[in-house]
Amino acid sequence: MTRSPPVMWDRHAIKAEVHRRETTLTAIALAAGLDPSACRSALVRRHIAGEQALADFLGVRPEKIWPDRYAKPSPWAKRILAGQDSASQNVRAASDRGVAA
Repeated sequence: MTRSPPVMWDRHAIKAEVHRRETTLTAIALAAGLDPSACRSALVRRHIAGEQALADFLGVRPEKIWPDRYAKPSPWAKRILAGQDSASQNVRAASDRGVAA
């Protein structure tokens, strides 16, 4: 049994596969509850939510599609990838919500 060569994902291959499956990047983003341009942004730069939506649609982990982006994720990206509610530092800023001096 021969092994098929690994799929090399670049932005053109991703877009072609999306169109082969008769949908659009915008439709994938909207189905995931994202901004319509999220998946288009993910093709050219880091957009974690858009990357995840595309990876889910393609049935591949984001790390397989964009290995260079996931080689060493930032602390901010680690929190989002771990599924925390928000990476914002303001979420835990309850002590700052007092009366102005």
